[in-house]
Amino acid sequence: MPRFDVPAAARVPATALAVNLRADDTAAALPSWSELYARRKAMAARFGKQVFQLPLRRRVREVLLGQLASGQRVLEVGAGERKMAGQLVGALPRLAYESMDIDRRLPHNYYSLDDVAGPYDAIFSLEVVEHLPLAAILPWLSRLRDLLQPGGHLMLSTPNTFYPPAYLRDATHCTPLCYDELAGLVSLAGLEVTAIYRIYHDPVHRRLLRRYALGWLFKAMGIDYARQIVLVARRPE
Repeated sequence: MPRFDVPAAARVPATALAVNLRADDTAAALPSWSELYARRKAMAARFGKQVFQLPLRRRVREVLLGQLASGQRVLEVGAGERKMAGQLVGALPRLAYESMDIDRRLPHNYYSLDDVAGPYDAIFSLEVVEHLPLAAILPWLSRLRDLLQPGGHLMLSTPNTFYPPAYLRDATHCTPLCYDELAGLVSLAGLEVTAIYRIYHDPVHRRLLRRYALGWLFKAMGIDYARQIVLVARRPE
C-alpha cells in the first residue's frame, strides 16, 4: 500500500516529499490520458472554458467559511503553522479543527495521513497538491475522500497556472494543475466538484488597474492576475 505523508506547502524540499509509491503503484495510480482528458473537458464545459469565466473571491478564507458550520469536525492537510485555524475558529468558535503535517517541529494532531481517523465534515488542503507528483495525486485524493463523511466537503487551493509566477517561483512544485485538470482528477477520485474560484486580493488602486483598466489586455494575452485557484467538492451521499 502507498503511504500518504504530505509536506506542508512551499516549505518542505522536494527531496523530503514522503509520498512513497512503489513502481507498480505508480502505473496503477496514473489515469489514462483519454480518461483524464474527457474529465477535464467536461469540467471546462461546466465551469468555464476560459479561466476568466471563474468567479472571483478575495480570500481563501471566504471560500472555506462558505462551506463550514459551527460544530463541524474539520481537518487541514499540510497545515504548516496552523495559521488558518485561528481565522476559522475565530469566526466559528465551536469548530472542531484538527491538523495533519509531516513537520514534527510543529504541533499537529497527525504526522501521517495514514494515521488520520475520520470521518470529517470537511477537509481542506491549501497549496499542497502541486507539490505531489502526478502519480500520487489520485491516490491522495481518494484517501481524502474516504476520510469524509457522505455529504462532506473537500476544499483545495493551488497556484493559478494562468498566473505563471505563482507556480514557477517555487522549485518544490512538482505538478502544474490547470483548474479544469484539477477538477478532472477530483472527479476521477469519486467526488462531485461543486465550485471553482479564482482568488485575487490587492490594494484598491492595483485592483482597479488590473481588473478594469487592463483587464482586456490580460484576457488578450491569456494571462490572469488572480494568483490562486480554489476548488470545492463534495462526497456523494
